[in-house]
Amino acid sequence: MKILSLVFLITALLQIVKISNAQELNIPGSIYNGVDSTISSRKPFNREKWFYEQRMFPNNYLPKDAYSKALSQRDEMRKQNGYYYNDYTPSWINLGPTSGYYFNYGYISSRIVTLAIHPYNHNIIYIGTANGGVWKTTDGGISWNPKSDNETSLSSGAIAIDPMNPEIIYYGTGEATYSLASYYGRGLLKSTNGGTTWTNYSSDLPSLSYTSRIVIRPGNSNHLLAAMGNSGLYRSTNAGQNWHLVFSNRTDDVVFSPTGDTAFASGNLGIVISTDGGATFPFNAGGYTSATRNHIAICNSSPNILYAAGYYASNPNETKIRVFKSTNHGEFFYPVAVGTNFEGKQAWYDFYIHVSPHDPDLAFVGSIDIWRTTNGGDNFYNITNGYNGGNVHVDQHNMAFHPVDPNIVFCTNDGGINKSTNKGDTWTNLNQGLTLTQFYRIASNPSNYLHILGGTQDNGTQRTYGSIDWVAAFGGDGGEVVYHSVSNQFMLGETQNNGVKRSMDFGGYWVSATEGLTGSAAWIGPLISHPDSNGIFYTARQQVFKTTNWGANWFPISSGTTGTIRELAISKSDPEVMYASISSYLYKSTNMGYNFTSVTNGLPSRTLTSIQVHPDSSNVAVVSFSGFGTNKIFKTTNQGNSWFSIAGNLPDSPVNDVLIFYPGFFTSTYIAATDVGVFVTDDWGTKWRELTYGLPNTVCMSLDYHDFTGRLRVGTFGRGVWEFNILNTISQIATGSADNFELLQNYPNPFNPSTVITFKLPSKQKVKLTVYNTLGEVITEPVNSMLSAGTYNVNLNMSGFSSGLYFYKIETDNFSDTKKMIFIK
Repeated sequence: MKILSLVFLITALLQIVKISNAQELNIPGSIYNGVDSTISSRKPFNREKWFYEQRMFPNNYLPKDAYSKALSQRDEMRKQNGYYYNDYTPSWINLGPTSGYYFNYGYISSRIVTLAIHPYNHNIIYIGTANGGVWKTTDGGISWNPKSDNETSLSSGAIAIDPMNPEIIYYGTGEATYSLASYYGRGLLKSTNGGTTWTNYSSDLPSLSYTSRIVIRPGNSNHLLAAMGNSGLYRSTNAGQNWHLVFSNRTDDVVFSPTGDTAFASGNLGIVISTDGGATFPFNAGGYTSATRNHIAICNSSPNILYAAGYYASNPNETKIRVFKSTNHGEFFYPVAVGTNFEGKQAWYDFYIHVSPHDPDLAFVGSIDIWRTTNGGDNFYNITNGYNGGNVHVDQHNMAFHPVDPNIVFCTNDGGINKSTNKGDTWTNLNQGLTLTQFYRIASNPSNYLHILGGTQDNGTQRTYGSIDWVAAFGGDGGEVVYHSVSNQFMLGETQNNGVKRSMDFGGYWVSATEGLTGSAAWIGPLISHPDSNGIFYTARQQVFKTTNWGANWFPISSGTTGTIRELAISKSDPEVMYASISSYLYKSTNMGYNFTSVTNGLPSRTLTSIQVHPDSSNVAVVSFSGFGTNKIFKTTNQGNSWFSIAGNLPDSPVNDVLIFYPGFFTSTYIAATDVGVFVTDDWGTKWRELTYGLPNTVCMSLDYHDFTGRLRVGTFGRGVWEFNILNTISQIATGSADNFELLQNYPNPFNPSTVITFKLPSKQKVKLTVYNTLGEVITEPVNSMLSAGTYNVNLNMSGFSSGLYFYKIETDNFSDTKKMIFIK
């Protein structure tokens, strides 16, 4: 086993939780408990805790081979069972954000960890993203393309370009942020064709990798050094094919001198020096004291000048970051900018130092903002001010300089990538075309499938009304989102720790909605709508809360607990029945949440991640679990009195969400979002298959099914939102060319609730069939596909809409027609 550890984490105490009339329950200790409040109060720490605790529980570690085994099981499933798909929507379709828009920051994508610029063609830039893999631009950031969607890890740590052959790219996976708020990596990937294909060279590297920096020795491209965080420093002498451990001490950063003879590594040994190209590091630099996190930079045009920076976790906030400088090629470092408050309170997460290769007096420190010196370190000044109106997103992660133009510099942060053409005086973003958003939760408007809302990491709650370019509804880290089941213009969202907000105009305007909410909350708090009563929503912290006025105020309906409630669910067929979960424990109420009893027997000791009650029967529910080493999906047919696994042949991976597929009638179909993809079963869980192809290999966090259009959406943790039309609403009833284009009158008409629309195609066409109300608003789009010549029937179910007159319109490249139909309930 490999224990995931941070230098500031300590062994935990037991946590005691209880709910309502249930007995007290012990939860095993967490490595995250007992952390100093200056760290545990920060957002990056708490979202790390939320993300990783559930994957480690009930242990304090991840088995080192668990993720690779899950990937292997998924790949074997593909070979044995193929994909589940339909002929008319054969693959996942990306819905964005491409990109998002976030108030004063402008266009945003999501956290970008590393970048590298082609040494000769400066329009070519590679970026490594938090959990969206490698992307490449060939036009200086005007457009971007993903280059590693199908690789074994999309969590990025470092990128390096071979200057002697720039088609060779090294990609170190696993983001070494020291908050571990990213997914584990899978070693080192190498491309010899500019990122088109990759080869994994990881047999000699840690199985769960976190890569901080990769550097290529000048003059000898076969020699590489890789700083691997807590795993130490590794060296390759054959261009990455094999690696050996130089030393096991934590290594945060490494650089070569321009000649390649000298290398400098920084970590918990302080700054150590090699004079044999990185084979050994027998010398220590004087004057620098090892910190909790350490970074180093060398000026290529003046290699006697080096800068170093350390994050000292135990220091007061104003001195947590200290900067040092050497003027004698690293033999001795002395402090500079003494007394400067670099905003270092979360530099275990966002931190770097870089010096211009063209000017030894121009250096930058990245923390929450970017700090710059133009006088060799005597003074540093904040040049971005992200919390005070600046247009560069807060939380800085890396920087790169134009190889030729000394004025051009690039930075990456929690919002994406920015470029300056004047050494940092002003910045523009390069995020358009990047689909990297890390979604926690998504929801579609039941009455308009074009409206989607999603809570994201770093970039607030984002919304779209049909465009792939989304905009922020409100800021912070997002969380749960929900539309009211009856009056869909009313919706709730939240910032971290259940900071509830509400909108009464389809998401255009939001206000705080926390009046009456008390107690500690989970990082992502639950929000659910009453299925048929206006004004009623539920949420939970250490007890269940209810509102009857759309969130204007809340009141508790259950007794308190000493733990935080993570999940809530309510039965649509019998709203007296509710479920709530704390960690791995599940509770049921039969009186609308006023009293709960435990229904945990038969369920695994893993963190419960979702609860779904069958729409037509309060007796039937399914639940999903995170973690490894046991079945992750269970079903009850008697309101939780007993449970049985329906995990079947699912990969042993965390399951983040589960959905009962219900197209208006009972089916045997369930859908699961996991860390290794989306899976479906149509035989009550005996046999699972991966749900179609085209989805990047990233964590799938949240499922949303739009009942009336058959659209399944998945929110991913690094590649935005994707859609698949799971209902095969269209069928070809005659093949061969029709005489002419024709749209027929629907039958029956009037209808309740279903009707059939028929159309004919004389040739292969891209076909869109759209249904409008009398206001001209799109209410559904049952067909948007390339279809062969023939005659087609479209089965349209309008049970979720009001009685009235509707229009349906067909559009192809060569034909358009519109007809009326009447729905009478």
